[in-house]
Order: sequence, then structure tokens, then C-alpha cells
Amino acid sequence: MKLASESGQVLIEFVFAVIIFAAFIYGLFAVSWWGIGAVFVQEAAHEAAGKYAVTLDEQASVNRAVQTLSLARIFLKKDTVRVAVWKEGDQAAARVSAEPLVSSLYLYRLPLIEKTSSCTLECRFRR
Repeated sequence: MKLASESGQVLIEFVFAVIIFAAFIYGLFAVSWWGIGAVFVQEAAHEAAGKYAVTLDEQASVNRAVQTLSLARIFLKKDTVRVAVWKEGDQAAARVSAEPLVSSLYLYRLPLIEKTSSCTLECRFRR
């Protein structure tokens, strides 16, 4: 038996293919956005630890991390950025966390981005 018109069948197949393709593109976009945000957060942690290792000034270190994240406002929610710096023996350590701007991927919630870094204190070499 031959159908009179197959255009309806092609349209239905096309709609299914477009839905699957759009879901794939959104997933790729969300995961990439999270990954780029994670790179910025890691760099901010490195900058904060380095600044604290040289100056031992907590506020200057936090300001350096926030300044580093100023370019990342399209990847991260600005009001969720948290920066902590502390001294561990002869190391300066920093932890930076932020929530990604795209925080959900279908039914899955993308995790909080949290990165740490450490750096040897400058005064160790001055002795």
C-alpha cells in the first residue's frame, strides 16, 4: 500500500531530530559555560594566594581575586563569589567559590564551582 503523501512523516521526523539537536546544543552550552567559569575561579584562587604570599594582606588578596573575576560576570553569578585566604605553615592558601550563571542542565543541577590554590610565602626566602 502506497501513501498518498509522505510530507507529514518527514515533518514529524524533522521535529524529533530538531528537539534532540537543540537538547544537545543546550547541554554543550551549559557544560562549556560551567567549565569556562571554573577556569576563571581557579585563576582567581591563584591570584589571591600569590598576593597573600607576598603581602600577607587578606583584604588586598580578596580584592585581587574579585578583580580577576570581574571579566567572568557572564559566566558566574556575581553575588555568590566567596574568597578566603589563610596561612598554612610556610604556605599561603586561598579558596574561591562561585555559582555558575547557567546552573541547571535539564533535571541536573550543576555544582558550585570551588577551587583552592596555595603558594609559598615570600618571607621564607627573605630570611
